[in-house]
Order: sequence, then C-alpha cells, then structure tokens
Amino acid sequence: MKKPIDKDKKTVGVIPARMASSRFYGKPLTRILGKEMLQWVYESCAMSRRLKEVYVATDHEEIENFCRARNINCLMTSADHKNCSERSNEVARRMGADYIVEIQGDEPTLLPSDIDSFLDEAFGYEEFDVVIQYAEISPEEAKCPHSVKIAKGSAGQALFFSRSAVPYNFKSRDMKYCKQIGLYLWKAQSLRRFSELPKCELEYIEDTHMLRLVDNGFDVKLVKSPQAVYGVDVPEEVPIAEECLRTRANQ
Repeated sequence: MKKPIDKDKKTVGVIPARMASSRFYGKPLTRILGKEMLQWVYESCAMSRRLKEVYVATDHEEIENFCRARNINCLMTSADHKNCSERSNEVARRMGADYIVEIQGDEPTLLPSDIDSFLDEAFGYEEFDVVIQYAEISPEEAKCPHSVKIAKGSAGQALFFSRSAVPYNFKSRDMKYCKQIGLYLWKAQSLRRFSELPKCELEYIEDTHMLRLVDNGFDVKLVKSPQAVYGVDVPEEVPIAEECLRTRANQ
C-alpha cells in the first residue's frame, strides 16, 4: 500500500564525502571529464526538483575548502563515523530532519531526473525504514566484487546484500541481478537507530554496512533505477563513468 508523503516533514539531502577511502584515496576530488566527481554529484542534487536543501558532509579540510570555494553547502562531521550513513545521521540530528536523502559522493552519473523519480516512488511507500535504489545488471557485471548486489523479495524488499552474485542461479534461469545504487531515503529515526547499533559479523565479512539493516530486521524497500548508473568504487571504474557521461552528452 502506498500513500503521499506528509509535505510538512523536513527532508534534507546529504552527500557524504571522505578522502580516506581504503580502495581509492581522494576519490571525491578525482577529476572526471575535467570536473571533480563531487561536483558532478552536487550539481545533479542542486538541479533536482525534489531536493530543496543539500549538504556535503565530510571530515576532511580539503573537501571543506573545495566546497567553500564553490559555494557548496558543507558540514564538517566527526572523523569517528564508520560509514557514510553514520555520517548522514550526524547531519540529520544537527538539521532536525525527518527524512534524509543520502546521495553517495561516488555516483557521478546520477541525473537530477534519477533522483526525482526515485523520491517520487520511494516517498509513496506507507511503511519503510530506508528505501534504496537499485539497477538491473547482467550476470557478467554481477561478478564484480566492488559493487553490492541485492537479493530482492517478491514484495520489493531487500532480503540480503552481498559482493557476490546473489541469488545463486542454480538452475541457469534467464535473470537479471540487482546492483545497489548509492541513493537512499531514510526515515531519520531509523537512521538514528541504525547508527546506534554495533557492526554485525556479516558486515565485517562482506564489508557493506547494508547488512546491519538485514541483521537487525529493518524494513528495507527497493526502487528500480530507470537507466544504467555507474558508480566509481576504484580508479579502474573512472573511464566507465566518463564513457557514460560522454555518451549522454552526445545524445
């Protein structure tokens, strides 16, 4: 069952960005087609019709200086956060938000229309703790350990997250895999509860904090992306994002 969202609730967009990524140091300020990746993400958020208030959340002075020089709203957050969503929770508390739209700073190919269509559908869910965008990918793409795959239930909910190709296609059926996209809608109270919980064993094993949601029974809904989205987890994926952006510019 879906219903319209309460328009009086405060919704804040947060772009978590940190320099010290273990797989790609300095990722937010990596240049993609002559523009920093963080700039690509912020511009898409700024052009969204649904996001009226957007902040970059960081713990690094270099990112803060980058934002200040470009009049990008930026909040310095604690260096103790274990992941992007815990950083977003600090912003939720400070801003008194009812909902947080978390947009990962390594999603340079997200379009404003991607964000808007996601929120139009996500805000329609009557019950949820968090709604996550996903994209369908091929079995070949699903082999990549840098992307997180989702086992999706029949009611559109997330059952499991893994860097492996899940579900295992035991009977070789014609199927698409679901790849997690770094675009989430959180209820602020759910984000706070998530941030207060300890890391679970599966989270350590798979290195994805989404498994803390599964382990603790959060209601995780899913919304399909209308097009392919290419995030950047490692340096080798920069050319893929650039080709996507180049192709769009020539259409």
